[in-house]
Formats: sequence, structure tokens, C-alpha cells
Amino acid sequence: MSIEEVFFKVNKIQRILIVAAVSVLLLVVFYFLVIADIRAQIDSLEGQIGKIKIEITNQENVLKEGPKLKKRIEELKDELQIRVASLPEKQDIEVLLKKITELLSESHLVASKFIPGKEEINQELYYATIPIQLNVTGDYQKQGAFFAGLNSLPRIVNVPVVKLNKSGTSGGRDSDLAKKLEVVTLDASINGVTYRRLSPDEIKAIPKKGKQPPAKKPAGGTPRPAGKAVEAP
Repeated sequence: MSIEEVFFKVNKIQRILIVAAVSVLLLVVFYFLVIADIRAQIDSLEGQIGKIKIEITNQENVLKEGPKLKKRIEELKDELQIRVASLPEKQDIEVLLKKITELLSESHLVASKFIPGKEEINQELYYATIPIQLNVTGDYQKQGAFFAGLNSLPRIVNVPVVKLNKSGTSGGRDSDLAKKLEVVTLDASINGVTYRRLSPDEIKAIPKKGKQPPAKKPAGGTPRPAGKAVEAP
């Protein structure tokens, strides 16, 4: 017996129920195979659209603040030029060494190393950076007094990196006294930096941007044009 015969053999209500069940099954299959995938794509696109809207809003805010930021940048550049102009022109490391030595003596610290490093030139703002390495030993209060003295020097000395460790020094009258007073002696490894402005001669020696040095003529006179024969005399 075929499916058609079975279908038409049942009563009308059963046929309606069978048709309804098959229709529902087809709708469910269609939803999971087609509509669910489309819905997922729509959700993904809506998320992307939301991110783009947020980015547009942020860019609009940046554009609104653009003139203010540009003006502030120009002000900072002018201020930086003024600061650079106030720097000493010559390196004067010997003078700086003398002042630091005096500070060490006043702070009662012991220096084991003072090494000025190789200077680096900023060709854009016309100043040079001179690194300084310094190792000193003393208690916390002496270290603090020394750093306060560095800060008060007429020459700018920045100290971006300081490493403090408990001193391993033993023996000696000062060490015994420190132990009795329960004073912790510290070894400080200091990486400092000072600055100077470039001299007019040094500024002139800096190559200008966009200008290439003139090409040197080859030895032996004027070069012959490429691809052109030269007649014999």
C-alpha cells in the first residue's frame, strides 16, 4: 500500500493533522538551515555597525578638540625651545663633577663610581643629552640629602633610575657605629642625565632635512652621456 493510499484512507481530520505536522517540520528545518544563519549574520553586522558608530563619535570628538590640541602642542614646543635655550652651551662635566663631589662630601656619602657617558645629540631641538652613572654608599637620610642637593643644582640633572640595595660593607669604625645605632647602609646605583644646548657651529654642522649633499664628479673629466657614440677626431 502506497503513502497516497494510506493518506486518503484516513479520515479528513487525520489528514489535516498530518499536513499540519509536515508543515511544522518543514518550517523548523527551514528555520535552522536558513533563517538561523541569516539571523547570526544580522547580529554580527549589527555589532560591527555599533563599533563603527562609536569610532565615528570618537573621531568627531577628536576633530572638535583638534584646534585646541594643535594650539597646546605649539605652546609646548615654544616652552621646550625656551627651556633648551636656557641650557648651558658647553659640556662642563668637570664643573659638574666638582659640584657633585661637594654634595657627596656635604651629605657624608662615599662614591665608588662617577662615569659621564657618551652624549647623544637631538638634531631636531639642538641639544645634547649626557648620561651619568654614579654609585654611592650611605644611609637613607644621607641619600635623601644628596638627591635634594642634586635637585638644587643650577645645572639640570635628572635621575630617572635609582637602584637601592642594602650595603654589604662590613668592618670599619663607621660600620660598627651604624650597627650600634641600627642604621641601614644602602648602596645606590644612580643613572642620571644632564643636558647642554648645541653651539652655533654644531647647529650649522647638522644636515638640513630634505637637502641632499651635491654629487661628486667622477675623476677623469666630464662623463659621457650614456648611449651616445663619440666621434673620433
